[in-house]
Amino acid sequence: MLNIKLIKKIAIASAVALGMFAFGGATQANASSPHFDSRKITYHIDSTSKNYKGIWQDAINEWNSKGVLKFKQASKKKAMLRMTTRKTLKDNTLWDAYAPEMWGNTYSRLTAKLNRSYMDNYSFTRKARVNAATDVIEVGLGLDLNSDKRSHMSDLNMPITAYDVAQLRKLYAHVK
Repeated sequence: MLNIKLIKKIAIASAVALGMFAFGGATQANASSPHFDSRKITYHIDSTSKNYKGIWQDAINEWNSKGVLKFKQASKKKAMLRMTTRKTLKDNTLWDAYAPEMWGNTYSRLTAKLNRSYMDNYSFTRKARVNAATDVIEVGLGLDLNSDKRSHMSDLNMPITAYDVAQLRKLYAHVK
């Protein structure tokens, strides 16, 4: 009887510790996170709407202002990062990012999409739309979604934080 109680306590303690590591103790950037192989990232905004071009540009400007990476406008063909919106996305997600060209943990091209219907249905403000664009770019840069309260990735209403910038610096420390 005593052994069963001890085993239950060990199991509960192990589950709690595992949960802490899985959800609260993980860092946002790690060596295995997919990322660009350059600190200079060319981009193109494919959206035709003046409003969404402005939203994507504001998100790019926010990242450029942090000084970790340099974003430069380019043609569709030469862009490493292409950004657009769609009326809807599969599974009705807020955004989607995919890399059609990837080698190991680095990619040379990434496409980021925002779901207009999702944002309309939930009455996103313009700032919330910019933050959603910032989110999908952040994931594209290699930072993981997380629940760390210091991170923009934990709350759509937060701007990019010093914590996010530090994690991005760490991730791109080995990249020229």
